[in-house]
Amino acid sequence: MLGLLLSSPSHAAASSFVKANVEYGQFKSLFSMKDPVMIKDGRVLLPLREIGDILGLKVHWNQPQQRASLYGVNLELTLQLGSDVVYLNKKQKKLKTSAEVINGKLYIPLRFVAEAVNEDVKWNSNTKTLSVGSNYVVGTDKGITFWLNRKNGEFYQAIGNKVPSFIGTLEIRGGELRHLQVQRLSDNSSYVRLYEAEGMSELGKRSGQIFVKNGQIIREAHFEFIGHYPDTNAYNLYDLRDKVLFSDGKHAEFLNHEGEVVAYYNLGELTGKEDEIYMIEYITDYYMILREYGTQHLILYHRMREITAYVHELLPLPPAEKQFLEEVALDRNNEPDRELIIRFNKQEENTLLFLNKSKKTGQVHSYPFNLTKLKNESP
Repeated sequence: MLGLLLSSPSHAAASSFVKANVEYGQFKSLFSMKDPVMIKDGRVLLPLREIGDILGLKVHWNQPQQRASLYGVNLELTLQLGSDVVYLNKKQKKLKTSAEVINGKLYIPLRFVAEAVNEDVKWNSNTKTLSVGSNYVVGTDKGITFWLNRKNGEFYQAIGNKVPSFIGTLEIRGGELRHLQVQRLSDNSSYVRLYEAEGMSELGKRSGQIFVKNGQIIREAHFEFIGHYPDTNAYNLYDLRDKVLFSDGKHAEFLNHEGEVVAYYNLGELTGKEDEIYMIEYITDYYMILREYGTQHLILYHRMREITAYVHELLPLPPAEKQFLEEVALDRNNEPDRELIIRFNKQEENTLLFLNKSKKTGQVHSYPFNLTKLKNESP
């Protein structure tokens, strides 16, 4: 029993709708549901896709056959619109509360699905809150889907609409992560990224990347860090073209779509700070722009000339603004305004344009820097 029966009598025929929140994960973080919860016959029903999102399941709707399917680890659940009969792992079951289509969305009983995946879900009728436990996070792209067990790192894959197969165990773990970011690179390779911020203040950050080829995990990278600022690694820039980035915050590898390493950088050696964590915010064939996480300083590295420099030392910033950036660098995690750091904007021929918000006036100014003026000096 998952505690989803309400105080209403089970024979009640009336249905009602309420806006609800979901209390999720070990830190009980709240997020609002897109659609209202349906209360029918004293039971909680949710739209099909909301259930998939909350419980880490892949959803498939067959419009011609009016049939819905949910796929997860060791789970295949199929139901026909207008019928109270469902098939759970090929075995016929009967719903106590039938599914309904409301405003074009199929509502199904949450309790039944939660029991099928052995998840703990409770409904608080006073606060209109669902308390959800879910072991798996899921992500899909172009017909391929991956599942990660947050607790033990077990990793699963399915091509098409199938029950997933186990393909290995990752060192990566998850806390409250709900979605994997999946990029199918080719028929036989995929790139999976995860990022989450944990806790009430979201200070704990976790970042990771996985490369899968022919159903096997061939590379994994991950790191954790603490602070207000997010992971700003630029994984999907068009400038990467046919490459993907793997980083543990101290090293960076660029892989082609076959999983071969085509470039490698020791970020600590480039900057002279081995203990720092770095994000790669932008990259071209000629240069990289790094973010030093501890100070939030921006760093320019010329890949061809092998020159590294702090951007705030290159730009014609007013002395007071430069002093502010340097003085608060060691306490940057307590700075609430993310615009009070130098940000890369764009490139125009040989000129890079950076943005900085004035601490004094609140105005955002653009500062140019010509790449040809970069001198061979370390930061």
